[in-house]
Amino acid sequence: MIHVENNISIFIGAVTDEKVKTASISEALLKINGVSQVWELTGSLDLLVLVRSPSIQAINDVVEAVRASPGVLQATSYLVLDTHGANEV
Repeated sequence: MIHVENNISIFIGAVTDEKVKTASISEALLKINGVSQVWELTGSLDLLVLVRSPSIQAINDVVEAVRASPGVLQATSYLVLDTHGANEV
């Protein structure tokens, strides 16, 4: 098994409960260690969460914390494989 420890970035796309204010969910998510930014979106996802961490285990902990957050109904994670452009993740 290859064990890679580095600066790992993922995005988590979240669908939220319409009965809970999106801003309050965003504020709670920003308190999770490893969450860098949260964007409110239109479309099929309500939130996009940027997570940065040095290890896969720490990433997994953040994903679990986001999924368990009040107001989050569904969460899908997207591992960043490579970044192109001036604003690197």
